[in-house]
Amino acid sequence: MNTGARVTYAMGRDNEVPEHFGVLHSKSLTPRRAIWALAVISAIIGVIAVSLAFGDAGAPSDASIAALPHGIFSSFGYSTHDKMAALPNSLLTITLTSNFGTFILYALSCGLCIMAYNKRHDYNVVRHLLIPGFGLVANLVCMAFYLISPVFGLGTFKEPLLALGISAVWGIYGAIYFIRSSKTKGMDVLLTTK
Repeated sequence: MNTGARVTYAMGRDNEVPEHFGVLHSKSLTPRRAIWALAVISAIIGVIAVSLAFGDAGAPSDASIAALPHGIFSSFGYSTHDKMAALPNSLLTITLTSNFGTFILYALSCGLCIMAYNKRHDYNVVRHLLIPGFGLVANLVCMAFYLISPVFGLGTFKEPLLALGISAVWGIYGAIYFIRSSKTKGMDVLLTTK
């Protein structure tokens, strides 16, 4: 949470997110707005993650459901095995979504390393091509598994596709925000050589 808050604070200072995230508290010199925003987002994601933790393959049998105490707090969210098995497992979905974002970040970092060191005087094939190249390929394979596993029936099929959908929506939102923010500031969206 501390790392996320500091990164959000830095992005606010650089006007990559709304600038109120780039403000430090006057007394404690902490990015309180970023901390609270991430706390609220994490709480919402946590509630969503555990809301259908017994969906899909983790659905309990009808006998197990019948053996539960019958009260409003103890049986909330449990219906029948078939209905619960038809729902995606929310905990797995959130985990896969988070991992997909991590794979994208590391793949971009490896690609950036390859491009940044290309044609430099301190270029080393092992350190600047082979190692990040392996990392790039490994992350792309991990991301491709989200599409490959449902096609070949490996594991579940709902959760990886739902994670891709969530990632796509988040990516589209980020792209729209970036384009609008760049136009508002009068900055070019793409770098051009002069």
